[in-house]
Amino acid sequence: MACVAATALLLNCTGAYAHVKWFSKVVNCTSTPLNIGSILASPMFVALFIAALAVMAGVCRVDKLAAERYPYLHRSPSVLEHRRADRAALLLRVGVGIYFLSVFLYRDERPFILTPELWTKATWVPLVQLAIAAAVLSRHTVPLAAAGILLLYGNAVALYGWFHMLDYLYFIGVASFLAISVSEGQVRPSLGFTLLRVLTGFSLMWVSVEKWVYPSWTYDILARDLANITMGLDPRFVVMAAGFVEFSLAFLIVFGRLSARVAAVALLALLIGAIPLVGMLDAVGHAPLIVVLLVFAAGPNPLGAAGPNHLPWNGRAHAISFAAGVVGLIGLYHVTHALAYPRLDNVLSLNMLVAAAMLIPLRWVTTVGCGVPARRYAAQI
Repeated sequence: MACVAATALLLNCTGAYAHVKWFSKVVNCTSTPLNIGSILASPMFVALFIAALAVMAGVCRVDKLAAERYPYLHRSPSVLEHRRADRAALLLRVGVGIYFLSVFLYRDERPFILTPELWTKATWVPLVQLAIAAAVLSRHTVPLAAAGILLLYGNAVALYGWFHMLDYLYFIGVASFLAISVSEGQVRPSLGFTLLRVLTGFSLMWVSVEKWVYPSWTYDILARDLANITMGLDPRFVVMAAGFVEFSLAFLIVFGRLSARVAAVALLALLIGAIPLVGMLDAVGHAPLIVVLLVFAAGPNPLGAAGPNHLPWNGRAHAISFAAGVVGLIGLYHVTHALAYPRLDNVLSLNMLVAAAMLIPLRWVTTVGCGVPARRYAAQI
């Protein structure tokens, strides 16, 4: 359950970090998301939103002070960039190889394409999975492994729809990173890190938004399998707070400095801690994400460190960017859902007009707030 565990851990109880779509029995992507007014007008949502803003502003302040005092923790000298990229690529290759070999061996019990809910009966899919596991063994064949991952992702899109697969954009990030890592200097390795980080962060934020727009999916898991982690609290609070915890950590992974590494460690703890509770399926399904988070935890975030300290990237700007991200992604979720599953009554509704207007704050994230260091970093690639 994506970040119910985070809330539970903050409350000193046992939690889990299992993907909702793998375990909930009421998931239906074609159903209409919860009305935006119902989400934003909730006093509980507003209170948690304000609390999250305050926390993010404080984190940014600490991040800035740590960056000034310990600059080596968030900046990689260019001479070390290629070495770090090589080590990260090796770790990712090992993780990808083990993952796809495990999926291939798991095929008789539960055959799936990339993640446990993506069922398939196609006989060629396990062969591609085995080929990917073999291709990552050599640098010369890594591009074939990357192509294989993209092929499986495309197959999943064809079967389950592009909207469903927005949860798993990190697979595109993994494929891109692997391909760039063996490009022999044609592309700077920092581009691979950036694609991997941004796509993984987006995937995690997207899943956290699902806690708010489809809370019933998580309620189902809480009621059936994880009732103990609520400690008697209102499930609405647990699920809504979990969404904020997960969104905050994902936001920091993309735009934090030292906090990006701390956030990666926190998410790693949640993922690994969930395995004994929910079983081997969760271990297999989250293996690629665990490896990606290990890469993030082991090295600095060049995107977060791109802007020099004199840039207007302070606690206020950080909090505004976080707020814009929350509001904008809720709107984006509704808009993309309407595009994926169009219905005339929904497209012409007031809710959709509000959703479209909520996309405007995303401009702050991409141009004013996070966009300042992002553009500086892009110029360096």
